[in-house]
Amino acid sequence: MREWFVLGALGLAGLGALALQQQAAEVVVQTSEHQGYGQYLTDAQGRSLYLFTNDSKNTSNCYDQCAQNWPPLLVKDKPVAGKGVAASLLGTTQRRNDTLQATYNGWPLYYFARDQKAGDTNGQGVGGVWFLVSPYGVAIKPPQPSPAATPATPEPMVAAAQNPELMRAGEAAFKANCAMCHGEQGRGNPALAENRKLQDADFVIRQVLRGSRYMPAFGDRLSDREIAAIITFIRNSWGNNYGTVTEGMVKTRR
Repeated sequence: MREWFVLGALGLAGLGALALQQQAAEVVVQTSEHQGYGQYLTDAQGRSLYLFTNDSKNTSNCYDQCAQNWPPLLVKDKPVAGKGVAASLLGTTQRRNDTLQATYNGWPLYYFARDQKAGDTNGQGVGGVWFLVSPYGVAIKPPQPSPAATPATPEPMVAAAQNPELMRAGEAAFKANCAMCHGEQGRGNPALAENRKLQDADFVIRQVLRGSRYMPAFGDRLSDREIAAIITFIRNSWGNNYGTVTEGMVKTRR
């Protein structure tokens, strides 16, 4: 316990100085890459940023001792979007002492006092309520095992060229929901261009519906048709030619 407070005090000293610098200068939020967690939010110095699942939208519930262990990312104005970050998701929320805290997708952002240097992720998963933040603005959590399902009856693959409307819809939905990480030309991280894994329609549908450690689930935010359109688009763009995924295929795999 004593070691915790010593380490916390050391971390807080560094973070306190950093907070003063931030209030005097422009604050940049960007992404870094972790071998286990994929892309996650950091400040301009590469220090990890976290969200607290007990917070409410645009409202911090972390004060007093909590805020000593999890110092808020304080700003004077709206933070600036760095590499891999969507400017539209950045914002601020006012704390009880009238300071401004940076938010991303409505989540107030924090440091962890035991992170001593850039790249440290010691706060990930603490208490089951503190998590690194993905570029989509959601908590990065370990993937949950999916319930066993009855194998769906395969549907015949239809050439995407016969579905130009679906391809156009898929391109628009991809740019709105996926291009931030995968890149508009499919060469982001992870790359989709010339990706043989896209041959497996079941695998791709499951990934989009349920998510994984590296990406959020879209099953609760996109319709069957929107998901079918996105998957059809990525399976038939940038050197891929793997046929159409139908709305029915998505529906039976939910």
